[in-house]
Amino acid sequence: MKTNLASYLQFGNRFYGVEQTQLDNAYKFYGIALIKKQNQLELGTCLESNTLDDLKAQLPKSKPIILVINTNSVLTKKVASTSNNLSKLVHLAFPNITVDEFYYESISQGENHFVSICRKSYVDEILESYAAKHIPVINFTLGNLIGSNVCSFIDAEVVHTSNASLSIDNKLISNITSRENRTELMFNINGLDIESKYILSCGAALHTILNYDTIQSGFTNTKKELNIRFKQKRFASQFLKIGLGSLFIVLLINALFFNHYYNAVNSLRQTSQVLELSKTKMMELNEEIQKNEKIVTDILKNSSSKSSFYINDIINRLPETVILKELNYQPLLKKIKEGNDIEHQKNTILISGQINESVWFSRWISQLEAISWITSVDILNFEDIAKSSSSFTIKIHMKDDSED
Repeated sequence: MKTNLASYLQFGNRFYGVEQTQLDNAYKFYGIALIKKQNQLELGTCLESNTLDDLKAQLPKSKPIILVINTNSVLTKKVASTSNNLSKLVHLAFPNITVDEFYYESISQGENHFVSICRKSYVDEILESYAAKHIPVINFTLGNLIGSNVCSFIDAEVVHTSNASLSIDNKLISNITSRENRTELMFNINGLDIESKYILSCGAALHTILNYDTIQSGFTNTKKELNIRFKQKRFASQFLKIGLGSLFIVLLINALFFNHYYNAVNSLRQTSQVLELSKTKMMELNEEIQKNEKIVTDILKNSSSKSSFYINDIINRLPETVILKELNYQPLLKKIKEGNDIEHQKNTILISGQINESVWFSRWISQLEAISWITSVDILNFEDIAKSSSSFTIKIHMKDDSED
């Protein structure tokens, strides 16, 4: 149930797949929307466009898509092997390429394997063009491999896509060949009639719904980054909507209560007894405020330790490449419970955050260890979260204040 709720919050009940292909050396875009109602699927909108701007106009705003990159720049080869190791299959299919320069993926259909590759620079340029148009791509695939997601639902020996023909044997793809005849055919996919030009985009949409992947991908980290980027933007958008809605409700309730009490006070003003009572309450309230102010002032005076000095000293030495998430002075050892003493780690500061250039991290640690009031610095966590970004958590041990 939690998975279904998370999926609904992220995608709603409409799932979009978009194929970018090339016909006569010109880009062509085919998209499809599948609607999930309870445990059934319905066919939604089918999109066809010659430009990215026109595609954006047909898609709902900020709706995430799975992109099928199926242009002339994508190469696909069939290899026979008893192993389904992705690296071995790529080397077997394309022995002369520099692997680090390509995105690659494969599907295994028995002992037949189909490997698709495309240069990273080309794919990254396509992904950037979608991002520039504010079309969120949360996943992408290469060539006709995503067609394997629909083959098990189609009762046919040959399935046609926008630019290829997939030969089917026992629900598995046995061959992928270029398609010269572009006559559109209709295929029935589990009760849905889909034109051949929408087969791949349908497979992409099904990938999200079924949460089942037959494709081995060599660019998992890139797909994770796309998902994280989308979720962050989605969260910010949803948070803003919820925040504004909550603020409106609070203001509305406040207005209703204010109106109610305003009318009540208006009536009570007619009697001197109520006026006197109100005056007395105001005096008591003022006295209570003064007491609270005194308590706050006393607390602030009692916090005359060097905490502000320590924090300011750390902040002043902070490299520009570091983004702080937490700075916890003398953190608690356990949760605060009524009737128990508050226990905390004395002479300790916990710092966590993110650094965009790892080389600065060791320099920063050395600078901290050189500070006179610091005895040592422990690195509790350091891990990469992107190509040039890492998260960290450190613990700073300070000299005992009582020694000064």
